[in-house]
Amino acid sequence: MKAIAIRPNYVIPWELETEFCHHGIPLSNGVYGALIWFQEQTILITINRADYWDHRGGIVRTDACTYSNLKELLTQGDFEGARQLYPVQLVNGKEKRPTRLPMGRFELKLKAGVTIESASLHLQTAEASIVCRLNDEQHVMKLTILNDRPVLQISGNQELLADLIPRPSYDFPKVKAYYDDFGINPHIPLHTTNAVGWVQELPADPACAVFAEWSDSVLSIAAEFGATASEAEAAAVSHLAATRGVFYEKSTEKTRQSWKQLWEQTADISLPDEEIERMYYMGIYRMLGNSMPGRIAPTLQGPWAEEYRIPPWSCDYHFNINVQECLWPAYGANLLPCLQPLFTMIDQWKPLLADNAKRFVDIDNGYMLGHSVDDRGLPVGGMWTGTIDQANTSWVAQLMWQYARYAGDHTFLLEEVYPFMKGALRVFAAMMEWEDDTYALPISVSPEFGGSSANGLGRNSTFFLVNVHFLCEKLIETAETYGIKDSDMDMIRDIRSKLPAFTAGPRQYQEFGKKPGDEIYLWEGQPLTECHRHHSHLAGIYPFDTMDMADAYTREVALNAYHSWVDKGMGRWAGWSLPWASILHNRFGKPDMALFSLHILKEIYMMPGYATAHNGKYAGFTQFVGADVMQVEAAIAASAAVLEMYVQCVRGTIRIFTGLSKRFKEAAFSGIRAEGAFLLSGVKSQGQVREITVYAERDEWLRLVNPFSGKVLITRGADRLESEETLIAMRLNAGECVAFTAVEASAALNKKVTKA
Repeated sequence: MKAIAIRPNYVIPWELETEFCHHGIPLSNGVYGALIWFQEQTILITINRADYWDHRGGIVRTDACTYSNLKELLTQGDFEGARQLYPVQLVNGKEKRPTRLPMGRFELKLKAGVTIESASLHLQTAEASIVCRLNDEQHVMKLTILNDRPVLQISGNQELLADLIPRPSYDFPKVKAYYDDFGINPHIPLHTTNAVGWVQELPADPACAVFAEWSDSVLSIAAEFGATASEAEAAAVSHLAATRGVFYEKSTEKTRQSWKQLWEQTADISLPDEEIERMYYMGIYRMLGNSMPGRIAPTLQGPWAEEYRIPPWSCDYHFNINVQECLWPAYGANLLPCLQPLFTMIDQWKPLLADNAKRFVDIDNGYMLGHSVDDRGLPVGGMWTGTIDQANTSWVAQLMWQYARYAGDHTFLLEEVYPFMKGALRVFAAMMEWEDDTYALPISVSPEFGGSSANGLGRNSTFFLVNVHFLCEKLIETAETYGIKDSDMDMIRDIRSKLPAFTAGPRQYQEFGKKPGDEIYLWEGQPLTECHRHHSHLAGIYPFDTMDMADAYTREVALNAYHSWVDKGMGRWAGWSLPWASILHNRFGKPDMALFSLHILKEIYMMPGYATAHNGKYAGFTQFVGADVMQVEAAIAASAAVLEMYVQCVRGTIRIFTGLSKRFKEAAFSGIRAEGAFLLSGVKSQGQVREITVYAERDEWLRLVNPFSGKVLITRGADRLESEETLIAMRLNAGECVAFTAVEASAALNKKVTKA
């Protein structure tokens, strides 16, 4: 429900000076993706599929990979022996990981005299348009990917083109070297009267055929799999046949409508900062393209892997931040169905996750998910310490719990989330030791700190502790709310009361005139001694929201950790560090820094077209330089950081406009979703909050921090109530809409109450 009319600008003009594919216009149907970019007299179309894998290789799962063996080796100081518990498979004598594969591109060569005047992306319909000129006559090409087929369609005048050149990935030296190393044969060219393309056979995976065909001024490019080369070719041809002879406007009508429907339910924002506003809408667009409802869960690059090399980090599923950031905006933006592809995939993996738990800690009723896995849930290799990072599992549980709270989906909470949270907690419990009347986690990680070295493991990492406390808190809360009789509840309460909430030690950043105190540590004896890209020791602030800042000691250690974190700077951050940092700044009451963090993201890590890179553009700002490694999560998570400026859900309360920099005197939002299945809209004018509207989808208690500078008028049906309460608490009925407006000091109401 959008209570306030906001008219977003859904048309994004595109730069024509593109250096490589990730500067291009992104198109996607959630599986099949394309990047449209330009070089001189050529329109280049890089294509890929999010399900295009070479599954061979990865970490070998042996019976020796157990927690007891790991703990024994580490206790003896044999780190190398511990690392060797996780050997990587070899193919042709070389280490081999499962990886997404590049596909290739098509080059549309324009005739002499044809010029490209402009290009743009139409978010609302997921279409690109390219304006060309020949002999003073303007021609418009339109491009989109069909929502129900792996087919890219391009409408335009075929007479503008001099040639259509297929460039399969094997043509590029880096890909050829990989194929040669690991026994992948060259592609098989395809050519008919009206079509060109190729088939790529793989040693252990289905073949993939790519075919491009002109028909009635429409160029269609299909990419499809088959058990054999001939079956893949036939499948691709069948897609082309289904659209052959159908004009572009007709064949793409359903696609345009499906995208419009998604945008109709998406929360809208208005902000007098065009850069941030555009960042929000482009991030939502990329989230939809990377996790389209009913399609595939999001990976590091989604369906937009480059054509000229094997995708960095295998373009896999990184569950220690990257998958999560790809989905953060889904909650506030009112696009909860974007989470379903992940939950569906996790549900399919449950037997494997249970087997992982059985192998590692010898329990029959747990779930364990590794850090970096392929689309079957199997570890791809790399940072082996991530393989034992059980917080990957509980972070997925947190996403599931958050979905249930934002949707008000009690059935999902009880039937899916509660059992999954318990399965994650049981593995943590099996890893605990009892010492001095407290529980401890002797082997834990703070993601990516220390990498795969001996410095990457510690006792009682704050990240692990926060995850365990999140699980315990929500399990207890759910059991109490729904009257669940759970035989494990005594164990859960015991862990909750006897496991430290976080690890702390003497503060590192000493402020002049301030007495020494404690701050949050990564793990016991390990403060944040250097700049680090992963803000895991602050995860109790966000996203897990386990730290009660009303408690004096908790607030002290959190603020001290914040100051030390700021002191260490950003010189070793990645692009995905910035959106998370923006939200953390906001949660610590620094909205100006939250805003500036997004401008840094734009300036240092964003490519033309708002695609984000892992590394920065400029030497001098960051140690990681070379902005050619696109990762989509930062561009998407930026949208979540923007939503935090308008609405925050903090430990059961809703805050509105507290995260917005005071420099913005005018701002508005409409249809932002919050915990409790509430849809909110609001207006800020002349520096003051003027109006808030709350629509309840379910019967639920609303706990709203009063966003007005003084009294608030609450209009609830025929009732009009006035309140000065700092926290407005009221139970709303499903379908009820309540308006909150500012009351001027001179206004008087006949009926005055101090509590709604």
